[in-house]
Order: sequence, then C-alpha cells, then structure tokens
Amino acid sequence: MRKALTLLCIAILGSAQHLTIGAEGGLRLTGDSPDYGPPGYAGYSGSSDSKPYLVGPKIEVGLPLHFALEADVLYSRLGNTLNFWLIGESWVSRTIANSWAFPVLVKYRLPVARTHPFLSLGFEPRYASGKINTINYGFPPFDPDVTFSSVGWHAHDQAWVLGGGIGIGLWKIRITPELRYLRCEVPSSPSPNDASYYLTVPRNEGQFLLGIEWPMR
Repeated sequence: MRKALTLLCIAILGSAQHLTIGAEGGLRLTGDSPDYGPPGYAGYSGSSDSKPYLVGPKIEVGLPLHFALEADVLYSRLGNTLNFWLIGESWVSRTIANSWAFPVLVKYRLPVARTHPFLSLGFEPRYASGKINTINYGFPPFDPDVTFSSVGWHAHDQAWVLGGGIGIGLWKIRITPELRYLRCEVPSSPSPNDASYYLTVPRNEGQFLLGIEWPMR
C-alpha cells in the first residue's frame, strides 16, 4: 500500500504543470448541533462556545486537463458549555478544543476567462484536542461540597467535501472566494475516539472561504 501511494504521488508531481501556495480564511455558515447534554438526566441545557472562523495555509498542484490537487490546513476553535442536574446535585461542564482540519480536494477548473470557475470534491480528516472543565455543585443535605475537575482529551473525525468557487487574477496573485458543503461522519453511538463524543458536531456544515494564492511556476 505504501509503495502504491508513493508511486501515485510521484506520478501526480511528475505530471504537475503549476505549483501554487497561499492562505485562506473564512466562516462556518452553520452552527453546532442543538442536541446538547447526555440522555438520562433530569434536565440539561447548553450553549455553543465554538468560534465561526477558519484560517490556514494551502497548496495546489496543477494537473493536466484543467484538474488540480489542493491540500489545506484549517484551524478553528470549538467548544460548548453544558448545564445538567440530578436530584441533590448539578454540574457545569465547559469543553474547549483546538481543531485542525486537513482537506484534500480534487479540483476541476472550467475553461472560462477572467473568473475561472472551479468545482472541488474531496475528503477532510480533522483532529481536535482540548480540555473539559467541570464544576460539581452539591445541595445540602445531600452533598454540600463544590468540586472542580479538568480533564484533557483528543479525538478525530472526517467529512466529505463538495465545493465551488471562482478565481480572480489581480496582478501576481489570485483571489478565490469559495463555498463548501461538508457531510460529517457522526456515529449514532460515538466512542471517546470520536470528536462528537465531546462536541456537538453538525452532520451538515456550510463554509465560506476566501483564499489568496501566489502561482510559483
């Protein structure tokens, strides 16, 4: 398998026509899932602490027949705050995470002058890590104590990506506004290895990204 992947990379780079580097930033257009809190509790409520921004570098390798291969690294900040309670005690739990997504996209550029529209299809692995800070409140006479705990965690997930945008040339750079749709793989019963075990990951997500690219050759 490793030899096959190595040969594929060599074939792609050998047939490359252009190399482009750049950076992009954008916004998540959809919020987190409203399904907060674990089942089985007398009550719970929650709110999202996720930030809408995405930012990171990108690289693109031009291929024959108007195709290209793009790889990005996108950083975002995710989190939520949960309040849930039982008879005699309650908890406030805040989850925070640094999220790193690594979309790999195959792009097709339509042969249209000036705007250079493109379509993209690919796969996006994501790695997240952070802390869960929990405050436990006991109610007399059951449990008068107040305790605090902080636990580190890390997990991953992945999504399929479908996108489209345009490329506008300005002097020696190219501006690329783009819309992406992500279909996240969210298990119905997440394990601690899944990001959705800790975060309220939406199954469907929309993103708007604005890139700046510098063609190298």
